[in-house]
Amino acid sequence: MPAESSHAANSAAHIGHVIERVRRQARVSPEALAHKTGAGLGHIADVLAGRRFPSRRFIISCARACGADPQVLLMVWEDEHDRPRTPPR
Repeated sequence: MPAESSHAANSAAHIGHVIERVRRQARVSPEALAHKTGAGLGHIADVLAGRRFPSRRFIISCARACGADPQVLLMVWEDEHDRPRTPPR
């Protein structure tokens, strides 16, 4: 896997894990999260499983749907989004 693809997969997996933990702590089902955010259940599943990197808007919607502080999730999102695309040598 090329370095850029590997980075994208790692970033998606990390942010997906964080959102999954927030969702579980809030006791919000994936179906309820889909309903509250207006996203499709397939999209929710892909983000939570780390197969898709979410948009900034989606992160804010998820935080609000789970009763979490959007700024905290945005900080994680920005760290992953802005991380260099290739590993340092």
